[in-house]
Amino acid sequence: AVAGVIQNDPPTGLAQTGQIGGFKVVQSDVHQVIYGADMDGLCCAVITGTQYQSRVAIQMLSELYKDFSSKHGAAAKTAAENALSKKAKPVLSECCKKYEDPSKVDKTSKVLGQVDAVKGQMQGNIANMLKNTEKAESLAEKSDQLNEQASVFKKRSTDLKKQMQWKNLKMTLLLGGVVVVILIAVLWPVIKNAKKAAGSGRF
Repeated sequence: AVAGVIQNDPPTGLAQTGQIGGFKVVQSDVHQVIYGADMDGLCCAVITGTQYQSRVAIQMLSELYKDFSSKHGAAAKTAAENALSKKAKPVLSECCKKYEDPSKVDKTSKVLGQVDAVKGQMQGNIANMLKNTEKAESLAEKSDQLNEQASVFKKRSTDLKKQMQWKNLKMTLLLGGVVVVILIAVLWPVIKNAKKAAGSGRF
């Protein structure tokens, strides 16, 4: 697949002899292929994720080209396909391991990583602040509701107290009236008889 990409769009503007250049980047939805070549046709390519900085990948290819050329450059010119895969594996593995984390080999990537970390932390802080604000607003709303309910309860309690006082007053007046009527009903015959007896005593 990588060979097909390179054949369809080979490196151009190659650097001087002994140097890799003509770098190109071909992207898909999830991957990207970065590659370049030297004047002798030795091509180096790497497949990375789309988020990997192509600038760092080109730096990696340049370093890989130097290491590979110094150890296997002469043999690569006459070697058959895949003939150097086993011999070149340590060089490739070491380079891939070194550039696995771009922030360790590239100051810009390191700074960008730190910026992203700070940005993420700030976003988290803002999110927490918004949550706390929502909680505070919810508590304030509930507090207002409780205050309103307390006011309504106090008003109803006051009205109920007045109603009970009025009922007690009416009951007291009613009982007082009943007692007066009973006293009149009991005492009136006694008084009347006493008057009659007093009148009979005079004659």
